[in-house]
Amino acid sequence: MTPRALSLAACAAVILGACATPSPDGDAESSGETDGGLLPTPVDARYLTHLLFVAADGNASFVGSFDQTARGERLLRHYDVRVAGGGPWESLVQASDSLPVPQAAWRLLPAPGMTVRVGDAGQVVSLGFPGAGAGEQGTVRLVAGEEVSVWTGPTGQRESLGIAVLQTGERSEPGILFFRRAARALSIPGTAVGGETFLFADSLGNGLLIHSGTARQPAVAHTWLHGIETAWGDVTLEPLDPVSGSSWRFDVSGTELRGTLRPADEDGSVASDAVLMEAILYIGDEELHLTGLSATLPSP
Repeated sequence: MTPRALSLAACAAVILGACATPSPDGDAESSGETDGGLLPTPVDARYLTHLLFVAADGNASFVGSFDQTARGERLLRHYDVRVAGGGPWESLVQASDSLPVPQAAWRLLPAPGMTVRVGDAGQVVSLGFPGAGAGEQGTVRLVAGEEVSVWTGPTGQRESLGIAVLQTGERSEPGILFFRRAARALSIPGTAVGGETFLFADSLGNGLLIHSGTARQPAVAHTWLHGIETAWGDVTLEPLDPVSGSSWRFDVSGTELRGTLRPADEDGSVASDAVLMEAILYIGDEELHLTGLSATLPSP
């Protein structure tokens, strides 16, 4: 466990200040990612990248799904990006196209209605959506900040939790960002297995991430509570109503950490692959209320 100072408002000021004077290296093309064991091009492969963001005050959420398949000399991609400002999801980007395979086929690329800035190791620095039609001035921008936890995902690629800011018009919402990349060589048979991911935050800087897991990978969780970041492997996650599957309970074996997860709008659709959620978290006798989302993240 590592102590962390997670003042979201302070981080927001740092992130926004950095964006005002971007580093020249921020847009540089690098030869590949330095960690995560990514499949080298020109191997035919599929890469799935997901970005989930929840604002600390519950007023904004962001879901980005980026599907890229390198086959021969072409890169087939489908980008699906949505934002919610405390209400229904609004589409920012729905793009499907084909282009020549770049040197780093796993890296996110600009698309119609979307700009991308990446760091030297290919990590996402920011995504911009000019004229997206959301917010007071029709502009949305997601800006990544400090990572508070980094680990390797099931397919050997990078996953992380960090601080970020979602700018919508003139508003800036600090919050928590989850990043995941998964990859599969096309010579390896794919699976239809997908998992449910839950991400929550509150205005005190607390955060919760839970992966529902599969038969081959049990449920896991990452928390940062009162400035302490911890990964949990022995997590029980069960639906409260097996028929609807909309609300869940969880607990971590051998600890006093437990809670319930439920849709923010009980009348809303839970069939969607991205649902706004609420969580009640118990740490012994302490009770925390968090807001966030659940999203279905498929495997490549």
